[in-house]
Order: sequence, then structure tokens, then C-alpha cells
Amino acid sequence: MNFKTKKAQAWGVDLIVASIIFIIGILSFYLYAINTPQELKTTIEKLSYQGDVIANSLLSEGYPQNWDEENVLILGILSENKINKTKLERFYNITLNNYEKTKFLFNTNYNYYVKFQENITINSNSINGIGKSSENAADIIKVSRIIVYNDKPSTLEIEVWK
Repeated sequence: MNFKTKKAQAWGVDLIVASIIFIIGILSFYLYAINTPQELKTTIEKLSYQGDVIANSLLSEGYPQNWDEENVLILGILSENKINKTKLERFYNITLNNYEKTKFLFNTNYNYYVKFQENITINSNSINGIGKSSENAADIIKVSRIIVYNDKPSTLEIEVWK
């Protein structure tokens, strides 16, 4: 009888340990599944998402508020909900000097080109856009936003592609 009791006790402890491990495994999987964003499935969804991220960053004041090429953490070209010409010029210069840095600051691996409805003036030059030209791009998406430039409503388009 003593032998059967010990055997039953060992089996009971094994069952409890196995149940605890199983419950921890299920809870870990459940918490991981809830906290993981749903993976973007198509290239168009990925490009659209990245276009929105770039637009939201650009149409902010940036960080720090009066950023320059050396201390910028978030690229933003607005001040008081209007295009700040100084920040716009800084963004243009960073893009010319180090396009890859701007991609890093936007947290994207995709290429981008920021176009304005009207040509903008930077360093006394009239330009249509900032970034890489999207000629011959296979998958491309455009994200449009309404902006105020020179105290007039205008449109900003951001093209994003692989």
C-alpha cells in the first residue's frame, strides 16, 4: 500500500507541474498575440502606412522645437500650423546632404519624395519637391495633406515607393 501511495503522489506532482507550465505557455502566447500589432499584409498597405508616418512627422513642429541638422530627432516643418521656411530649408539641406539620415529619422526603409502644389523657394531657388525622384518606381503610393504655405492653402504630396 505504501508503494501505491508514493506512486500516486509523484503522479499528482507531475500533473500539477505540467498544468502550471501549460497555463504559463498559454498565457504567454495570449499576451504576445494581443500586444503584437497585426502584420501589414500587402505592399500597398505598407507603403500607405509609411506615407502616413512621414506625413505626420513632417507636419509637426519636429523635435527639438527649433531643431537643426545636428540635433534633429524628429523632422517637422511646421510652426503655429504653418510651413516654417527655416525648417523647410533645413529639411531640404539635410535631404541633399544625407538622404539616408532622413530615412532613418522617418523610421522607414522606403524612398520618398515630398512635392508641393506650387513650387517653393529655398535659397532663392524655386523647387518642386524634396527627396528622391520617383521615376521608374514600380510600386508607389501618394499621400496628400492640406497645408498653409505663404498664408495660402496648398497641397503637400508625399510619394513613397520601394
